[in-house]
Amino acid sequence: MSEFLLKDEMTPKERVEAMISGRPFDRVPCNIFIGDHAANIIGVKVSDLNFFSEKVLEGQLAANEKYGIESTGIGPGLAGIAEALGSKLFFPDHGAPYVSQYAINNVSDLEKLSVPDPVKGGRFSFVLESAEKLVDKLGKEIPVSVEVPGPFTTAGNLMRIEKFLRDTRKNPEFAHRILRLATDTTIAFIKEAAKLDVSMGIAEPSASGTLISYNMFKEFALPYLKEIVDTIKSLGKGSAYLHICGNTKKIWTLMADTGAESLSLDDVIDLEEAKKTVGDRVVLIGNVKPTETMYLGKPEDVERDAKECLRKAYDNPKGYVLALGCGFPIDTPPENIHALREAAKKYGKYPYQPELFS
Repeated sequence: MSEFLLKDEMTPKERVEAMISGRPFDRVPCNIFIGDHAANIIGVKVSDLNFFSEKVLEGQLAANEKYGIESTGIGPGLAGIAEALGSKLFFPDHGAPYVSQYAINNVSDLEKLSVPDPVKGGRFSFVLESAEKLVDKLGKEIPVSVEVPGPFTTAGNLMRIEKFLRDTRKNPEFAHRILRLATDTTIAFIKEAAKLDVSMGIAEPSASGTLISYNMFKEFALPYLKEIVDTIKSLGKGSAYLHICGNTKKIWTLMADTGAESLSLDDVIDLEEAKKTVGDRVVLIGNVKPTETMYLGKPEDVERDAKECLRKAYDNPKGYVLALGCGFPIDTPPENIHALREAAKKYGKYPYQPELFS
């Protein structure tokens, strides 16, 4: 890395852009992607954040006022592409939506499906409207992203994941047809989202190394993820970040092969090992423990976890972003969020001060 500024006067957007472009920046970015925790701040149901763009904006503005967030965004959710294709979702008042009825239950069901309207399908219009509002109110200083589910994850929300995994072995041609439809629908939506001043992210939890093998990822996930990343690049959005849950050690190189600029890694991963393997190819993001530390821990636990992450990855050749290893728990104690922000400021400063870590 090159020389760094000695001051902490950059906006979150300036900091990330400088890191990605190799220019000097003041400290490690701290990606607190508040998500559904925003419902607690403004006193609404989590389900409201899935339908009312004004509530999304209100929640993110309140989160910024309370914590000083360094990123914000919106997306259709892990099952949102599948919803637009016909799966029915249930939206709990205090939890993430999940599939209540799958669009594909047999081979013939797939014949009835086609790429929906990229603006009107499912809740696409809600996502685009919310993203536009976030850009308008926060986008000058805070990066705004639109996150889409990866095709493998969408396939597992179009039909039961266990059935889809079985078909990758017993009926691979059918599995690829589902992935083709999922990819085409995702790309159609991305082309609409890319009209806004947003970056793009991909969450592909079902393609975890915990669930599928290296060869399965290479055949059923990599080509479609690469196609999506290539589309994002062609639209002038640079490259996307990619998050995959669980133990992804055996597929780090394949994740980098997608062309993603940043890899978000789960807390079961050793950042130092990831740095040695793919750190010269991608920005690393992570990986404070979401449940054990942020939700169940105390501020001192958060500080300890953040220090360890920074110690291992602060000098990643392509850059590093301090963040959680996975989704933000809705009921995370506010004092723990403040502790993470303070740890980034105290220990993430450049030039690096090793004495702070002793």
